[in-house]
Amino acid sequence: MKKLPFVLLVSLAAVHLAPAQQQAATSPLGFTSSVPSLAQSFAWAKSQALEYSRTGVTTIGPWYEAALPGRNAFCMRDVSHQTGGAAALGLYTANKNMLRRFAQSAVESRDWAAYWEIDGEGRPSAADYISDTNFWFNLPANFDVLDASTRMWRWTGDDSYRYDPAFQRFFRITTSSYIKAWQLAPKTILHRPRIANRRQAEGRFVQARGIPSYSEGTHDFIFGADLLAAEYRALNSFQEINVKNTSLVKKMREDADAVQSLLERVAWSEHDAHYLGTIRKDLSGYGSGDALVLYFAAAKDPAHIRGALGYLSSPSYWSQINIEEESYLPLILFRYGRNQTAYQVLTDLSAPHKQRREYPEVSYAVIEAIVSGVMGVIPGTPSERFDLSTFSRLPENTDSATLTSLSIKKNQIDVTHKGTSSTSLKNNSGPLLRWRAQFPGNLAYLKVDGKRSPAHHTITSEGLPISWTDIAVAPGATILVESDPICAITSR
Repeated sequence: MKKLPFVLLVSLAAVHLAPAQQQAATSPLGFTSSVPSLAQSFAWAKSQALEYSRTGVTTIGPWYEAALPGRNAFCMRDVSHQTGGAAALGLYTANKNMLRRFAQSAVESRDWAAYWEIDGEGRPSAADYISDTNFWFNLPANFDVLDASTRMWRWTGDDSYRYDPAFQRFFRITTSSYIKAWQLAPKTILHRPRIANRRQAEGRFVQARGIPSYSEGTHDFIFGADLLAAEYRALNSFQEINVKNTSLVKKMREDADAVQSLLERVAWSEHDAHYLGTIRKDLSGYGSGDALVLYFAAAKDPAHIRGALGYLSSPSYWSQINIEEESYLPLILFRYGRNQTAYQVLTDLSAPHKQRREYPEVSYAVIEAIVSGVMGVIPGTPSERFDLSTFSRLPENTDSATLTSLSIKKNQIDVTHKGTSSTSLKNNSGPLLRWRAQFPGNLAYLKVDGKRSPAHHTITSEGLPISWTDIAVAPGATILVESDPICAITSR
């Protein structure tokens, strides 16, 4: 079988068929749009995603498939990526159950690695685990799960992600003992072997026990750009979730900055103008690491961000990669303002003829791309003065789209965009909601239910101006915010 540049979870593993179909979950989330391709993508993705969900009648509680279809299992990388779409569907309990099981499974006998994949009975999947000395594991995974747990804390407002001893232990281990055991600190990572901590001379997974990337690639690299990006994001997420511990926050910030600096210095290729995928001992590299560097928001240099986006936006790249990697792209491209390409990739992922679109990760990624990409619904952090923000990325100003019964924080909301100039939000249930309504452009005022309100301003990573205002939306209330081109600020 041809090896793919991005890890494919069937590698070195037999396919295990699932037991009798368990009852799937339901979701109140709805979406309509005047853009037919968007409506069709959502309808397919919601139906497909819920087919993979498993309700509380299972022996391990609610969960959803996040591995090869029919494997009856969930994998660390896939779950970390699928949590956003699952949260939008209201699968809060399943997300926490799965993430917590990964957190609990990290032990010293596996050098603090969690189980890469857990089956529907709560056991390490036999497809990639034999013993604690002979198992499959990709090193970005602990960092990915830490970040996903923080993102779900942010989305749901559930403080058990922050205070549950299982999560607290996992966060501490991953940002200390795990980094030390696998030689992932900036001072040691350049000198590490590809596979550290080898416990057996021979065995099915001895070359896969601690792959330093999500890319299989060849066996001549010492780490991937995705590993540094995931480590950087995890250290930042740990700062966020431990914001009250000022000494810890300071250390994590310093560690994160050191990792990010190394990423820019070693993984960026001036010659090719994008991030390399994997790095050899002599610091040469190959492949593309752009997708996950941007996914984890690990790039800081504006020129590097533009180069990575240019690489990802080329059809010669995204039309040739496997579907796991492609499923990351729409949200990344929307986030960084490459909307036209984001729509192209989103349509491609959802197309009925698309090979392997039934892979569970794809449908969940499509849901998240529509909710957080097209509709721009993003939760605020506890340190911010809003609970959620919105930003329309509809293709044309004559287009419209509505999300209904979206679960976020303790609320269920409806959001309607008309082009990029009008947004309404209804707080169907839950407490008072602090909403940040955002619009493109540099505007002096925004209209809130027809009344002018002074606009505030920010600039995106792509240098695009954003105007916004904060509104408190009472339970049961609907608020309309509109932009007015007449109110644009002109430079003199």
